[in-house]
Amino acid sequence: MGTFAMTGGATGIGAAIKQSLRSAGHDVVVADIKDADIIGDLSNSEGRDNAIAAFRERCADGLDGLITCAGVASQMKDHALIASLNYFGSIALVEGLEDLLVKKRGNVILISSNSAPMCSAPDFVDALLGNDEALARKLAAEISGHDTYSGSKQAVARWMKRH
Repeated sequence: MGTFAMTGGATGIGAAIKQSLRSAGHDVVVADIKDADIIGDLSNSEGRDNAIAAFRERCADGLDGLITCAGVASQMKDHALIASLNYFGSIALVEGLEDLLVKKRGNVILISSNSAPMCSAPDFVDALLGNDEALARKLAAEISGHDTYSGSKQAVARWMKRH
């Protein structure tokens, strides 16, 4: 069966996907802030780098898939955290594990949202897509949680379409 890397598999959509894959006999290695194979905080570069290194060690033969489910909702008081985890956490893992995916012609599933088109902060989305985390975090602190969340999901969808 296949080998899959996943972020955010401890709860919610990620937990359901993890259970489905494991029930089908696949090996699923999960990175999350708790209750996971790899414990780490994907909202910062050190946590992302550590997760990538751990996935590389555990999945050295390659990946059949990567599913990025780690994320937080618009109700999170720390809007900068939404930007860092929902967008930069996902994109860093895809880029950091690309060669392992290529080894097995693996696929990537990025999680967006039906609220992605609702962002009214284009400068924020541009900062995300421009890979400027410092600016994105600054702008996130100045806009609503809804715009931060929907903007992060819009940027994920746009990044996905470009790549």
